[in-house]
Amino acid sequence: MKAIIIAGGKGERLRPLTDRVPKPMIQVGGKPLLAYTIHLLKEAGITDIIIALCYLPDIITEYFKDGSDFGVNITYTLEDPKTPLGTAGAILSARQYISESFIVTYADTLRILDIKKMIALHESSKSIVTLNVYKHRGVNFKSSLAFNTNNELTGFKEFTNTKNLIDNFAWSNGSFYICSPEIFEYIPKNKKIDFSTDLFPKLLSLHKKISVFPTSAYFIDIGTQKTLEQAERDVRNNLFG
Repeated sequence: MKAIIIAGGKGERLRPLTDRVPKPMIQVGGKPLLAYTIHLLKEAGITDIIIALCYLPDIITEYFKDGSDFGVNITYTLEDPKTPLGTAGAILSARQYISESFIVTYADTLRILDIKKMIALHESSKSIVTLNVYKHRGVNFKSSLAFNTNNELTGFKEFTNTKNLIDNFAWSNGSFYICSPEIFEYIPKNKKIDFSTDLFPKLLSLHKKISVFPTSAYFIDIGTQKTLEQAERDVRNNLFG
């Protein structure tokens, strides 16, 4: 199985750190964020990795090169930074490398995840996509999901403003997906489209089967200075990994 890591975001909320360094290369615990995702995949036996680039791509390619120093094989795709196509649109350029189910994840997270078990669930469910979802206590989540006793997704809502949310125990999108190649059929060319706000709601409206893989293990999305500082503390205190 191959994996696509989306690593093209500008990280605007982390400026000025990201003025000259792409967000995936921000250091946590002395290593770039992207290195943690590559290590997680490698530990699960996923060594064929496609990195989707956009913002300041040369810094990433010069550091990771072909991946051999990290025990993996890396292929790169490049998106025009003037016309970014969103998280789902970013994977279209990797379609030529995909012939079976594949992983999609992001370069700005730290997580603990049993990838092999999640792959087994996806294969047995015959879903178009399987999402990792995590239980998140508090109001600082960006999505809320509903699923039935068969672990099939029944509802998905992405929030743009979480200030007034009062749900203190929610299932949220873990930003780690296993997709069947069929998913490419629902991603239009040359149009900005995101997984959370566009593609998943569209698939649900078409009654496509989407499975969830619930976990309660460590997960943090590093998008702000606050979460970056939290991740640094967690790594330093051995709370992650």
